[in-house]
Amino acid sequence: MDTFSQALLSEKTDKIPDEYDWFAPLIGDWDCDYDDNYGGQERHVKGEWIFRRVLEGAGIQDVFIFPSRATKEQFPQPDGEYGSSLRMFNKFENCYDVCYTCDHCMKRLRFTKEGDKLVGKVLDEEYSYWIFSEITENSFHWENVMIKPDGTKVYDCKITGKRIS
Repeated sequence: MDTFSQALLSEKTDKIPDEYDWFAPLIGDWDCDYDDNYGGQERHVKGEWIFRRVLEGAGIQDVFIFPSRATKEQFPQPDGEYGSSLRMFNKFENCYDVCYTCDHCMKRLRFTKEGDKLVGKVLDEEYSYWIFSEITENSFHWENVMIKPDGTKVYDCKITGKRIS
């Protein structure tokens, strides 16, 4: 392993208290199914999402790859993303501050826990949320959704992840 990887990747430490280690179940490698309505047509894309502990255990970072490396040549997507999120535990507010970036955007979020859901408010976009739900040892759901004040949900996309053994 090179020095950058050694400095970045880490094991669990006490920097995230156990009761706030909400993203721990996502650590690992996931095959994903991405569904949206692109250009007025339903679309399904295979992808991969990889999560690891980083920065002496103070955060959890991911690599978001859509379409997957295995399918991108055969099924390229004009809006495909190869991006990364860095989730840092905010010990002063008991939440996670998150930055996602790819080649065409950067978004800042604040994640809180609401029941069994991890709810990320996109800070610079009114009504915009990223939500992880139904997290188990081997699967999860994620959605990019607008939740209007009346409770109406407008979905941008949904992802279902299945753990790679």
